[in-house]
Amino acid sequence: MPFFVNADDFGRNSETNRAICEAFEKGYTDHTTVMVNMEAAAQAFELSEKNGFRDRVGLHLNLTEGFPLSREIRGNPLICSADGRFNAAFYHNTKYRLYMDSLSISQIEGEFRAQLKRFSELGFSELHIDSHHHVHTNYPVFLALKRLCGEFGFTYIRLSRNLYRGGSILNRIYKGLYNRGVKKLCPHRVGYFGSFKDLMEFTGNDPARLERLGMSENIEIMAHPLYSGGELTDSELPMTAYEALGQLHGIM
Repeated sequence: MPFFVNADDFGRNSETNRAICEAFEKGYTDHTTVMVNMEAAAQAFELSEKNGFRDRVGLHLNLTEGFPLSREIRGNPLICSADGRFNAAFYHNTKYRLYMDSLSISQIEGEFRAQLKRFSELGFSELHIDSHHHVHTNYPVFLALKRLCGEFGFTYIRLSRNLYRGGSILNRIYKGLYNRGVKKLCPHRVGYFGSFKDLMEFTGNDPARLERLGMSENIEIMAHPLYSGGELTDSELPMTAYEALGQLHGIM
């Protein structure tokens, strides 16, 4: 498939679960990834079974919301607050997004291992990996993830967002090196990742350029289905964009 739409945050809560199920039902999304440490993860499995998309549910690794599944990481102030909840402190500090001590990396590895175990225990099996707030694209977090790749046999690891033009030269260099490392670690045929808005800006909203891009590279588009005023909507793209993506399936 030239591109696919992934609905992030499955399992976050019951409302998000319902929104993602409706997005599947309407053909707005092809795939989803589940936050196994969150309150509605078990319900997410039940709904995926009931609605026939359990084999299209990967793992949305999480270090920034809710409580961790492992015990050791709860004492690390870069990652958790005093009550043991994820605090995202490292995520808001550029230094720690690029460097952490070996103990912190080991604790992150342990938390990922616990989330992978929970993922399997719930009944999911597709080892498609991405993460909440894209934390796996931070270098120390990637080092922890890299240690687990061979052991668990990941089939897919999401790229760093690269459907964009501009940005600082250092940011572009980092993304390029990171994405090269991901492709070596976990070979897959996806060349670009981003939002629908990223895709439109990258191609100048030109159907011909969009078609050429889709013919040359597979593309992952992220989505975040939710409800607003009782109606299905999305924080990443308007409903009309889903229709456009559906049309692109036909074009490509």
